[in-house]
Amino acid sequence: MGTIENEKVTIRRMTRADIETIIELDKKLGGGKSEITYKDMVSLDPGGPLDFSFVAEIGNKVIGFVLARLMYMGMPFSEFCVINAIDIDEEHRGQGVGRRLVNEILDKCHEEGIYIVRAIFPEKNEKLRKAVENLGFRRSPVVNYDMTSDV
Repeated sequence: MGTIENEKVTIRRMTRADIETIIELDKKLGGGKSEITYKDMVSLDPGGPLDFSFVAEIGNKVIGFVLARLMYMGMPFSEFCVINAIDIDEEHRGQGVGRRLVNEILDKCHEEGIYIVRAIFPEKNEKLRKAVENLGFRRSPVVNYDMTSDV
């Protein structure tokens, strides 16, 4: 498949009004089960000052999304953008929509003077790893360790 004609797909900032649509699209892509919850979306605060999330539309139909947020870490604070999720409706995959969504994040980061964008996903998700690498991301030198509680 080639890329979709640019004039057909519109990329715009996500808003709170998109929450239900994003959950429904994720449910469709997840075979009836959404990994994204309403609580996740409200925490992301779509359209808020730290939100860097975007949707892709054809007409008024959302065909893809990227959930991203500005974060701060360390002392002194380092500012970076984290991509938590990206997905495109199956009929529009492989047509450049994901790249356009990521480019919108990169443009927004550039405007804000943010020079690090991280994509976080499960290490064993080979398909997503390849997709992220195809978008230009490389393995980070940052190592993440987690501690879980039995509580």
